[in-house]
Amino acid sequence: MKKVAIASRLHLEKHVKIFESILRYLKKEGKEVYLEERVAKLLDTTKYDEFIPGETNVDLVLVMGGDGTILRLVNKMKDFDVKFFGINMGHLGFLSEIPPVQVGKTLGRIFAGHYTIDRRMMLQVDLERDKKKVERFHALNEVSITQGTLSRLISLKAKVDNRKLANYKADGLLVATPTGSTAYSLSAGGPIVHPSMKALIITPICPHSFNQKPIVIPDSKKVDILVDSDFETINLTIDGQRSLLLKYKDVLHVERGGSVDFIRLPNENYFHTLRQKLGWGGKVEKLY
Repeated sequence: MKKVAIASRLHLEKHVKIFESILRYLKKEGKEVYLEERVAKLLDTTKYDEFIPGETNVDLVLVMGGDGTILRLVNKMKDFDVKFFGINMGHLGFLSEIPPVQVGKTLGRIFAGHYTIDRRMMLQVDLERDKKKVERFHALNEVSITQGTLSRLISLKAKVDNRKLANYKADGLLVATPTGSTAYSLSAGGPIVHPSMKALIITPICPHSFNQKPIVIPDSKKVDILVDSDFETINLTIDGQRSLLLKYKDVLHVERGGSVDFIRLPNENYFHTLRQKLGWGGKVEKLY
């Protein structure tokens, strides 16, 4: 891994010394370092190679932030022949690996090859309007359809492999990956699904019918969702990062897409992460 990018969330001014130490370490190790513009401003430097997600080819992206920062970057990427390593400077941090105090000793282990790859599946989402596919998205967590401004139910018709699943009257509908099962889907009452599972999770948001529950289906299936309400503000949201208005009779085609590679340390454990982040069996530990 010769080309390393540093990306971050906003408002990390109090952690500038951590950024400076990482930059010094990478240069000492002879890495080609690329900085996201906001990182360069934080470091108060004008002489740098810029990392533009989706345009700059690198081997590794060090993400200084939380899950939202990782999702922002993933949603901008076009080529996923890159590895991500999350340094948690956010809140929950399910996708991030370590707190910033562990950065120094951790980078050496990574560059020595002492890590594993955690490959996470994504969704491919095609928007069909007037029987034409007009746009394609990819999502690491979920795709959601929700009513935008007024508290009233919307009607959505869902099929799986072209067979009718359900007519939903609800605040909305989610299709999530196992990675996204601990995000919006969990808040809407969906199950936690281990990220190694090959599955899609369909979760209605506050359905009118008590009988309409979340369902987990194989990732080989294709989900089609028809917008059956003629409201002005029905939103399609991708990973909480991108949003656009849907129209009456729009159809979403959701299926398994590509994958994203995260670097994990050998001693890290998914169930430990659940206990830590969700406070199972004890107090939620401080992140840093």
